[in-house]
Amino acid sequence: MNEVSDRYFTVEKPSKGVFKSKGSKFYGYLFHCENEESFKAQLEYIKAQEPTARHHCWAFRIQPEATTERSSDDGEPAHTAGTPILRALISHELVNIACVVVRYFGGTKLGVPGLIEAYGEATMDAIHANKRAEKFLTKQLRLSFSYDQMSFVERIIKQSDLYVLERNQGLSLTYTVEVLQSEYEQIRDQFEKNHHIILHTSGNSGI
Repeated sequence: MNEVSDRYFTVEKPSKGVFKSKGSKFYGYLFHCENEESFKAQLEYIKAQEPTARHHCWAFRIQPEATTERSSDDGEPAHTAGTPILRALISHELVNIACVVVRYFGGTKLGVPGLIEAYGEATMDAIHANKRAEKFLTKQLRLSFSYDQMSFVERIIKQSDLYVLERNQGLSLTYTVEVLQSEYEQIRDQFEKNHHIILHTSGNSGI
């Protein structure tokens, strides 16, 4: 298994982190999201829940195959809010994830180092309050074959430790198997060596 290309981490449930400094309060909202539309909807919800906060700073990382990263300082000095939030997400290898940190000003300016610490720590606290979920990039492969090919197919499934999503029996057999993305071509080639097996690619997925 190629862990670099196949494995990533995310969270499946939201969590909240808190950091306080010189009267200012920072609340970090960590949540799962898989596209920008989902993120924007959840950002607007948080803004509605925290309407009197001075800043709603954020960062997200989506699409584990080719990660897209965005961040916003929302009025704070450049790179003092969105960047430390994003850095915290990266340090925990989190993808399909976002964090919005809202600030209630306490009357005392924190300076650049203080802001960087506050936004980073509020995010880290939200991460530590959550549980990382390990995920893998996969593809589905559907196999159609005759009964006399069953032992051949089952042998490859066992040797390659493939997960069988579905087994259908009729005049012939149809299996749908989950294959790690990095191993997909190799597994497909093994099945293709037997010309009595018909292969159907079902696209990308994740487990």
